[in-house]
Amino acid sequence: MTAHRALAAPRAGGRRGLRAIAGAALAGLIATMLSLVAPVAANAANIDEFDPGYLISDDLFYDGGAMSESQIQSFLNGKLGSCSNSNCLKSYKQTTSSRAATPRCAAYAGAASEPAARIIFKVQQACGISAKVLLVMLQKEQGLITNKGPSADKLKIAMGYGCPDTAACDSLYFGFMNQVYSAAAQFQRYRQSPGGFRHQVGVPMNLYYHPNSVYASPPKCGTLRVTIKNDATAGLYNYTPYTPNAAALANPYGTGDSCSSYGNRNFFVFYSDWFGSPAGKLPTSVAKSRLAGDDRYKTSAAVSASAYPDPSTVTTVFVASGENFPDGLSAAPAAAIAGAPLLLTKKGSLPGAIKNELLRLDPDRIIVVGGTPSVSKTVENQLREIAAVTRLAGDDRYATSRAIARYAFPDGAPEVFIAIGNNFPDALAASAAAGFREIPVILVPHKASSADSATRQLIAQLGATRVYVAGNTSAIKNSYLDSLKSGTQVTGFTRLGGSSRYQTAAAINTQFFTEPTAAYLVSGKKFPDALSVAAVAGVQGAALHLSPGNCLPGGAVAHMTLTGVEKLVFVGSSATLGSGAWGYKPC
Repeated sequence: MTAHRALAAPRAGGRRGLRAIAGAALAGLIATMLSLVAPVAANAANIDEFDPGYLISDDLFYDGGAMSESQIQSFLNGKLGSCSNSNCLKSYKQTTSSRAATPRCAAYAGAASEPAARIIFKVQQACGISAKVLLVMLQKEQGLITNKGPSADKLKIAMGYGCPDTAACDSLYFGFMNQVYSAAAQFQRYRQSPGGFRHQVGVPMNLYYHPNSVYASPPKCGTLRVTIKNDATAGLYNYTPYTPNAAALANPYGTGDSCSSYGNRNFFVFYSDWFGSPAGKLPTSVAKSRLAGDDRYKTSAAVSASAYPDPSTVTTVFVASGENFPDGLSAAPAAAIAGAPLLLTKKGSLPGAIKNELLRLDPDRIIVVGGTPSVSKTVENQLREIAAVTRLAGDDRYATSRAIARYAFPDGAPEVFIAIGNNFPDALAASAAAGFREIPVILVPHKASSADSATRQLIAQLGATRVYVAGNTSAIKNSYLDSLKSGTQVTGFTRLGGSSRYQTAAAINTQFFTEPTAAYLVSGKKFPDALSVAAVAGVQGAALHLSPGNCLPGGAVAHMTLTGVEKLVFVGSSATLGSGAWGYKPC
């Protein structure tokens, strides 16, 4: 049975539209959406964190003890204030019937005149679906959490359960308790018998944007290719089988365009506003530690000492500018492949902490990355007193990245990463992944329309057939990618980007780090601490996540939770990564 509403905007009522939208007309849903969207809370939804493959964590969704009855009642009281009729959920009561235990739900003991809060609480306990989820669903489907005087018809189909795409709602499931219980049981059915439903975990598939993607001939609205990451997300799509398009996400508290659907977007928005990030928090069982020094150079030395406690394993060290980021980004995968630390230096003098770490490592060779405007001849001469020195440099940051790629990959590379060279976050995440994958990172100009001949020549020399792209189309245009096919063997592209630097990092980590036991967290706003650890992460197979400083982005939490990361290392001082991040506070 299909148990969902179609577009699931925040109100219902009126004529039937393209689907049996729980008795609602599409036009009515959209026209009055803004008036019934819940007020924005202090922890308003960050739509940049919306991940169509991970709408909510399993831990949060299947939490049978998420709220007490009194907490549910207090929540309803706060949302509804004074009611205009007895159907208002704050004061609504219903005599309920008993339900026998099933494989999906424990027994439910019916009773006379049960408040809505008690019904929600008892269903939460019986079926193991969080009361927070049930409250959000009641709003998403019929706007009942903020409706002070709903009609009996709205309560009758409170969860939109039994209201399929192409037929009237089934009267067998009418009634508030019946709706809440049946929907919760259905979510457990989705989880227990995933093979019987379209949306399944780990299977790449096309998610529909709109009923017009399915029922119109020809289809009008298209699809989005997504791999669903967990049971809760699969369940939400089986219940409401549409994902928001760009227009719906661009206006998260309003309407999009004629191909927009809102149900799963609204689930994300309401949950975020009311209860915090649906990605949840990292479990407290994830061990944490910090690598930091009094400045970027001491932090760089600390990272090296932690990763290479036995200096006999180190024969080569890379040295790059600690005052500018581009050269170090390209050097990180080269250092990872060589099993070499990447240390930072000032332009005009070698910091004492770095010199001491070099003396401890006692390498045979030091690779200086960048020209003399980045690392002076004076520093080079100081390094020559420790080991033989080779300098890799070009006329600019792009030429330097190409020189590093040629040096580190003399036998070629079947794949390459490209990232913009005028800002560090995308390339930073890419450099750790590239080191782990043992492929180069090539820096390219921001928003360039086509690739220059030197970049195409390098890719041709490497023999690469696939290009991974760090960032969305606002960073690297599709026309630039198309131009890379000219004179090369490139046949395919994989773009790994999100609406923010944090989502881009999460996308890169999801692609490359599928079974990491450890991860590093670095600032997404300040580059120095992160450069040295990017090389280490590549060697260790550890994901490299970014933080704005005082919280953990949802994409990072999702990746680390789903992959079972056991250890998280913070790189940088508490001034850079503060108490919120340390306490696993969701962004």
